[in-house]
Amino acid sequence: MIYGASGYTGELIAHKCKELGLPAILAGRNADKVRPLAEKLDLPFRIFDLEDSSRIESSIKDCFAVLHCAGPFIHTAEPMARACIASGVHYLDITGEIPVFQKIHTLDEEAKSAGVALMPGSGFDVVPTDCAAAMVAQACPDATDLDIAFFSLGKMSRGTMKSALLQMPQGNKIRRNGNLESGPLLKLKKSVQLAGKSRTGFSIPWGDVFTAGISTGIHNITVYSMVPGLPVFMAPLIRPFTGLLKSSGVQSFLRNRIDAGEAGPDEKTRQTEKSYVYARAWNADRSNGKKTGKPRESGSPAQDFAEVELETMEGYQFTMESALAALQALDKKPGLKGFLTPSMAFGSDFVLKLPNTKILRRLP
Repeated sequence: MIYGASGYTGELIAHKCKELGLPAILAGRNADKVRPLAEKLDLPFRIFDLEDSSRIESSIKDCFAVLHCAGPFIHTAEPMARACIASGVHYLDITGEIPVFQKIHTLDEEAKSAGVALMPGSGFDVVPTDCAAAMVAQACPDATDLDIAFFSLGKMSRGTMKSALLQMPQGNKIRRNGNLESGPLLKLKKSVQLAGKSRTGFSIPWGDVFTAGISTGIHNITVYSMVPGLPVFMAPLIRPFTGLLKSSGVQSFLRNRIDAGEAGPDEKTRQTEKSYVYARAWNADRSNGKKTGKPRESGSPAQDFAEVELETMEGYQFTMESALAALQALDKKPGLKGFLTPSMAFGSDFVLKLPNTKILRRLP
């Protein structure tokens, strides 16, 4: 089942299901939006909201899995995930919100007892970054620190912008000594070689700050979004005004502006733009001259660091491909259960099985 099928990303996934001949039930809260799409694609549909748990359970109980695409996920993910556990149905979503990953992670034991897999973040948030993190963690198995960065010129959908808007008042998030720490937006800055040139960006509260801690066990994690040059230099001017995002009036104004904008990137953009992901893991103790850490299983000395850069599709094109690939991979691994990141479920090379995705460079 694709819940939230009439949203920007949900509709892309629904069309791809039809193209591939995959059995899918379209679902959502608004019959006026879901029904026309279902009739156009000649797919079955169901209409229900997320207020009544028994109604959700009765609507999904005959499904193998629910791919949850209805945001804002901070409000919608938990009721759907709980209903999936109660119904013995696997749960996947396309969130990138740290609080959502945290909430779903608290359901780990319940899901294991029910034999249900919980896989939030099955899209661009966080498949490529999680797999890249797992690659470098495997190459540097006693890493203490992990940096992740990504770069894409594609636009955001209305749903993504609304979800991001809700999270901005909480500020930035990083992982230090195993714990999540908050800080101001547009402060931590880093330059990385991406897509053939040096790019500068800022630390953001991306899902991997939480999930990569689970999948790699690394205690210090920062995620950076690389941006065009002008915002980098404007950051000191913009930063003092980020506190205004806590105002309900400002939030309402910005939501209205988002609603007035385009639904998301057009097909040409999705087909032509590319995204780039970078990850670096290192052992800070050895980098400082301390002889600590464990050797590799092969017996060779542990690496001081490991880096990888991936090239892949535009973000929404990636999400469409990766979410369906995750569903198909899950169908082939019936024993999976509990909270899982993409690399935990399918291995770090899962991302390389997706179209137009490759490793550009890898060190050492």
